Amino acid sequence: MKICFIADGRSIHTQRWVEYFAKHHEVHLITYDAMNTTIEGVTEHVVGSSVQSLYLSFWPRHLAIMRLIRQIDPDLIHAHFIAKYGFHLPFLTGKPAIVSAWGDDILILPKKSRLIRAFTQRVLDHADLIYAVSRDIQHHIIDDFRIPPEKTAYMPFGIDTGMFSPVPRAEGKAGDIVLFSNRGFYPVYNTETLIRGFSIAYTNDKRLRLILKGEGPEKEKMQGLVRSLGLDGAVEFMGKTTYADVPQDYRSADIFITASVSDGTPVSLLEAMASGLPCIATAVGGIPEWITDGENGVLIPPQNPEALAGSIARLATSPELRSALGARARKTVVEAADWQAYMAKAEHDYTTLANTTTRFKHDVAGETGTGDRSGWLYRKPSRR
Repeated sequence: MKICFIADGRSIHTQRWVEYFAKHHEVHLITYDAMNTTIEGVTEHVVGSSVQSLYLSFWPRHLAIMRLIRQIDPDLIHAHFIAKYGFHLPFLTGKPAIVSAWGDDILILPKKSRLIRAFTQRVLDHADLIYAVSRDIQHHIIDDFRIPPEKTAYMPFGIDTGMFSPVPRAEGKAGDIVLFSNRGFYPVYNTETLIRGFSIAYTNDKRLRLILKGEGPEKEKMQGLVRSLGLDGAVEFMGKTTYADVPQDYRSADIFITASVSDGTPVSLLEAMASGLPCIATAVGGIPEWITDGENGVLIPPQNPEALAGSIARLATSPELRSALGARARKTVVEAADWQAYMAKAEHDYTTLANTTTRFKHDVAGETGTGDRSGWLYRKPSRR
């Protein structure tokens, strides 16, 4: 099968998708920004750059994409992130099309502009199948955009549970309790609340250390906040490293934290859970689909430093609680977020769409259900 992805080449999520399918299929990736690595079997086509305005450069890039699609002649097109790469789909007729919604493209961006909402609606109407990385996003697609449930499917970013697995914590300063977050420095991740919550907890427990990893437009602002709170010796900022180094980050930590104000299914949260870390997370978006408060992690309200501080203190003073939550977190991910299993299901969908003029009618499971991914088929008019 010849598959064409239209997605961000810099994203580890894109790289994992194309790498998986390149093992057994002919894979092309059309992107604004080139991958920072070479993946065997993937032919990359770079059109423009995301540094350019999306709206001013959309049509020149789209014309280039149309030419590439004609040259490649794929059996199927799969675009990732609706409010960018997905916008090209409605104008690429004659090929089966899948689009993946990652989070902001459904939960935030359509609310900022009528134009973005209109384009998003058109993409969703056009796609043969819509993947959502969380059930929360899936329900928003169905309810807010009036998309038939059978046209959607739950497809989270799965985890390699062998790569991310519990090991004894890497050596650090004796007695330290290391808190870790690698969401980056963007407004949606609300690093300010994380820092302020840590500051409150640190006042009463000087063993605490916080490692913040990643990049983003608010990094300098957050570094200034740390200095103003007198936390220079307790908070460490780290830049991005390679994906292969990420498991070691979790092995160096005692607790994982995410303080986001909106979310889909955070891959970093699933990685931390698979690594056996107890996690503190805000009860937003798809996060409660994975964490049950007090069972396999801790849920807190967003933008509440005091609640975060209390949760940090509770976990920091109880190694037994950290161990129990971490073990149950690992069990949750192993049972429900296996990467290979979800990719096998995606491959089944690809084959069905590429070889027939039918599409899946997926079951929309409840919050705790898995959904019937075998599906059944119904006839639709051919667009070829």
